[in-house]
Amino acid sequence: MDKIKTAIALALILFASFAIAQQKDSVKVHLNHYTLTVGAGWTHYINNLENGDQNMKNNFAGVSFKFFWEPEHRLSLGVETGYYRLFRVSNQVTADTSVQADRVVVPFLLLARMRIIDHFYLGVGMGMAMITSKVSGFGEKIVTKTWSLSNYEVSGSYIYPLNKHLNVGGEIKVFDFGKLDDWMYSLQVLCAVRF
Repeated sequence: MDKIKTAIALALILFASFAIAQQKDSVKVHLNHYTLTVGAGWTHYINNLENGDQNMKNNFAGVSFKFFWEPEHRLSLGVETGYYRLFRVSNQVTADTSVQADRVVVPFLLLARMRIIDHFYLGVGMGMAMITSKVSGFGEKIVTKTWSLSNYEVSGSYIYPLNKHLNVGGEIKVFDFGKLDDWMYSLQVLCAVRF
């Protein structure tokens, strides 16, 4: 009888050791990802100036840099900066004297982006922007820097994954710069690295 009890006890101990939870899987699953995106492309300033219209250039190249935190759900949060020239006005005053005015914007925005369907995203951003205006002529140069605190952007982007870490795509976005009551839109090609 003692042999049967001992055998049952050993069988229960052996069974209990096999019934312990499974070992951890060796494959790591990351639910959070981070993306660094660089964009470059065409920008167009929507002219609201009354003077200097005929001498204004309002189409330039612009660049943007974005960093996103992408958790496991559809909403991503991030920050954006970039460099955009709004306009350049030049005028020939005399045969050897010209006057030129430039305005450049560097935004600092907080972003929220949501995946609507596969590879297609809609986003909004708000924040501040540093506006640099430069006027040169008659041997002088005047540079002023101001901050615009009420700025926002709306964007739509298509981002296609080439592999696990590299994505490419395109984006259209519209900016509103509150201090100047200026609008600009941009079409950019995007390259994103996901880690």
